[in-house]
Amino acid sequence: MKKIPSIPQAGMLLASLRSVGYTEEAAIADITDNSIAAGASEIHITFDWDNKIISIIDNGQGMAQDELYKNMQIGSANPNTARSEHDLGRFGIGMKTAAFSLGKKVTVVTSKDGYISNAAWDLNQVDDIGWNLLVSDDKKYDSFLQGLEKHGTAVIISTLDKIIDDTDPIKSKKYFYSVIRRVKNHLSLIFHRFISEDGLHIFINSNEPIKAWDPFVRSNPATQELADEEVWDPENKNVTYIQPYVLPHKTKFYSEESYKDAEGYKGGNRHQGIYLYRNRRLIIYGTWFDLIRKEPAFSLARIRIDISSSADADWKIDIKKSRASLPVYLRERVRSAVENCTTRSTKVFNSRGAYTKKSPYAPNLDFVWEQVRNNGNYTFKINKKHALLNAVRQQLDEKGRSQLSTYLALVEDFAPFMHNGIVNTVNTGTAKHDESQTVKNIADIKKYITVFTNLGFSKQEIQDTLLRMPSYEYLRDTIIRLVEETL
Repeated sequence: MKKIPSIPQAGMLLASLRSVGYTEEAAIADITDNSIAAGASEIHITFDWDNKIISIIDNGQGMAQDELYKNMQIGSANPNTARSEHDLGRFGIGMKTAAFSLGKKVTVVTSKDGYISNAAWDLNQVDDIGWNLLVSDDKKYDSFLQGLEKHGTAVIISTLDKIIDDTDPIKSKKYFYSVIRRVKNHLSLIFHRFISEDGLHIFINSNEPIKAWDPFVRSNPATQELADEEVWDPENKNVTYIQPYVLPHKTKFYSEESYKDAEGYKGGNRHQGIYLYRNRRLIIYGTWFDLIRKEPAFSLARIRIDISSSADADWKIDIKKSRASLPVYLRERVRSAVENCTTRSTKVFNSRGAYTKKSPYAPNLDFVWEQVRNNGNYTFKINKKHALLNAVRQQLDEKGRSQLSTYLALVEDFAPFMHNGIVNTVNTGTAKHDESQTVKNIADIKKYITVFTNLGFSKQEIQDTLLRMPSYEYLRDTIIRLVEETL
């Protein structure tokens, strides 16, 4: 078979990437992903009208020169390659495509171990230079890293032809500043979990960091946190977490201002729906994925769905990380959560605030333990839907919830009846663990190892504890291996 080289024209291909369909706020969010993935704790975004540039500067780990050149390649990552839970990228073209949707030139200046390097793409020159990066000997860009000499990265976008019309500077300036407002609102939502849980600071033309906007209004004690659910896909080894919330009635807010804030900057009706998170980064929100139509009575219903990057193909996550499709295997499970959540929302919406959190179908207060059957064996589990437990969880951040979950697993597995033979008397035989259950158990073990490690327990303590948990007896060799690999 004959092979004939067919290299695309650089100018035409790069110009076509500008038509992917980014909004300005989605483009800035995509570039911000790189800063978060680099471990940045501060990100400074500046819209400079006088110099007609936009800069995104972070104090992340930075890049060595060869790393920079690799990451500036168009398509620098394989979308099918497994990514870490901290990696927010996918196709390896997001930053470049996002930048091109704003302007014709993108320059990246980065410092690692005190060594500063730079590289740029310029669409005005690419026809002449082809697939070659521009590297400048001029030190003018180094000033963007002032105070970040050891490590950090600056993305500078110039020739902002997609935002600024040189023939109409008055309208362009008005539009330019409207973009700033939209970007602030957008990033406060998209990265709200990083801001509130990790202490990430994002500054936009200000010395004050933007505040996280929690769409689930968990700070209000009248918010209802409904029963959560974990759905395992044994074929693709993915887990999906579904957590529905029902916001309080207007009368349950402390002020008109707090109520308006809870509605969201697009209004309560547009903010109702499903919020899909990938590695804690919000991908899409305010949609019911065509399961139902939006109704005013559903405006208090918001459902959080968490997935990992390994589920990208299932959800058809696009380049912009702003579109997704509900997988078929999850459709009925999500539909059930939607129906329950919107029913509760309608009840609260029509109640004028005179409602109680207790459902007529809620279990009694003493329903702390429940007997469950799994793969032929009976055991006892803590009732994870108990109102008091949910109230405690609601007051915790993600780290606290993970620690609480780990502690409850210890309570379940080290309860006296798990070690004195009571449970075995009701079991009919040796349990058979299907593949999906094994995958879930291994994922839980990894989480417990992380929690125990962060709390300062020794390798031997962690291994001994896990090996004595009846739920994981059949995974003895796996436990030993995971502890060795992690510690």
